[in-house]
Amino acid sequence: MTPGSVLTISHYRPHHAPDIRRRLLDVYAEVYAAEAAEDPFFSLPAFTRRLDRHTSHPGWACVIGTVGADTVGYAYGRPDSESDWADVTDTIEDVAAFAEGTFGLCEIMVRQAWRGTGIARTLHDELMNGRAETRASLLVEETHPRVRQTYQRWGYRVVGHLQPVSDAPLYHAMILKLR
Repeated sequence: MTPGSVLTISHYRPHHAPDIRRRLLDVYAEVYAAEAAEDPFFSLPAFTRRLDRHTSHPGWACVIGTVGADTVGYAYGRPDSESDWADVTDTIEDVAAFAEGTFGLCEIMVRQAWRGTGIARTLHDELMNGRAETRASLLVEETHPRVRQTYQRWGYRVVGHLQPVSDAPLYHAMILKLR
């Protein structure tokens, strides 16, 4: 961030989703423009369907970071369910136990101009702060080892592999102890 700029974090719950939907979609469209051009899974319509499914969960929570009037990034998630862990393969431990007490980080993204400033970590930590769950989970594309390594520096560990839907890429399933 530039000297004098102040990051403001705002918190949102499911009833706020209609009010912030456009902001979430705009950031996604910018961040995933290249991927969306090559792979329909990353298209804006496909993400919109996932976003609508995620925001309909009663435990959904979101944080949005702004600097001045600019939305610079966001993170959101919802509690995991048994179905989230049913198809995890190549597990190194009993992942069925993660269905209870795990908050699934569905999305975290920061606009290009704000990357490398610590905003992603700040958004993550703000979203996880005070969670009732004892663990957090996330998925990282297996073709993105640098992203996986970042999450490992944050304390996440790989526990298996998952392709959540047939048109999705293959992901590393990762877990972080929150306390």
